[in-house]
Amino acid sequence: MSAGAPALAQTGYAGTWEVAVRQFGQKNYYLPMVDGRLSIEERNGRTVATYNQKSLFSGNAEKDGLHLTCEDNGKPCGSFVLRLSGGQLTGSGTLQDIPVTLQGRRPAARPRTAVVHDFQPEKFHTFFSGAIPPALRIFPGDSVKTHTLDSRGFDKDGKPRAPRGNPQTGPFYVEGAMPGDTLVVRLDRIRTNRDTAYQSNLISSNALEPGYLRELAKFESGFTQWKIDAAAGVATIINPTGKLAAYKVKLDPMLGGVGVAPPRDEVFVSGRLGPYGGNLDTAQMREGVTVYLPVFQPGALLFMGDGHAQQGDGELPGQGLETSMDVQFTVDVIPGQAGGQARVENADFMMIMGTGVTLDAAMKSATTEMSRWLAATYQLTPQEIAPVLGTAMQYEIAEVVDSEYNVVAKVRKSALTQIRK
Repeated sequence: MSAGAPALAQTGYAGTWEVAVRQFGQKNYYLPMVDGRLSIEERNGRTVATYNQKSLFSGNAEKDGLHLTCEDNGKPCGSFVLRLSGGQLTGSGTLQDIPVTLQGRRPAARPRTAVVHDFQPEKFHTFFSGAIPPALRIFPGDSVKTHTLDSRGFDKDGKPRAPRGNPQTGPFYVEGAMPGDTLVVRLDRIRTNRDTAYQSNLISSNALEPGYLRELAKFESGFTQWKIDAAAGVATIINPTGKLAAYKVKLDPMLGGVGVAPPRDEVFVSGRLGPYGGNLDTAQMREGVTVYLPVFQPGALLFMGDGHAQQGDGELPGQGLETSMDVQFTVDVIPGQAGGQARVENADFMMIMGTGVTLDAAMKSATTEMSRWLAATYQLTPQEIAPVLGTAMQYEIAEVVDSEYNVVAKVRKSALTQIRK
């Protein structure tokens, strides 16, 4: 520290900041910093800072600001001079010889007690994007009571509220969630809120061989209408053929879509799925499960919608029993830990969603991410992972008729409890 330089504790720089680094006012994803969490502390009279849990900076607090130099993988990558003004952090410098600016703010102060928000959405969205303004800002520990529309945009009263195409409720900005974190979403309640549902009346062409498709060409496409009896817990076909007059299914309400804003500046229609979650269409997304989603944007920006009163594996008609839902969920954040795909946990299984443009790619994605999760969670070697997955792995084909496939890798918790940490 140079003569006359104030101690870090006296300057107000110490602590955690949520920062945005920009080039010409825009995001540059080729640089080692974009949006993230910057933590600044003093060690042995010298300032040390970490960005997204990674040690990158060291320097000193000088009279004209906080001077920091950057290292990335042990190599110099730039420098900053940071200043405080009105409780906000500003600065300028270079990263990899590129001029950049930095802006930061303290994480929002969390209320002493968690809040249950009663959110009545006025606007719905048919795409996942970090550019959509938050509909509601919430804190870890908070719960939200809200509702979703059906896939054609109709609400519980049969009133059209949004364009067709899996309109989503949200997005919900979770304070403190930053890229590199994991968003935790507990689905506390998922219930149908009307007595009708609909479903395509033919199997999707994506799931059939060409020869059989030619046979189907003579059949008129349309919808099967269903009657929901929530009290009895069943759904039956409205105006069934004689052969299906006694056919009924047990209600198993779920959300086809649960996701966060995707990486970078990517925008995906709400029928798409990927590492950010989205239109996963797994029947496992039911009441009582906990969902883990990697965070790619500040606040995560959580979306949900596309309620199904019931759905078989694969979503073969291209739809479940499509209807509107009453939903309640609770959020939390795991800082500095993010998996490569969405995870779902229930009382019996740990599950990882594997997504890809082919069934083969989705299966490999699910297997790879389960292997990585076991290595990170239990510190298992590849030779230790093989006997576990070789005896305990189960697969579920959740989605085969959208633009991407979803294969769910499942391992029973009873197997996991036998692994020593």
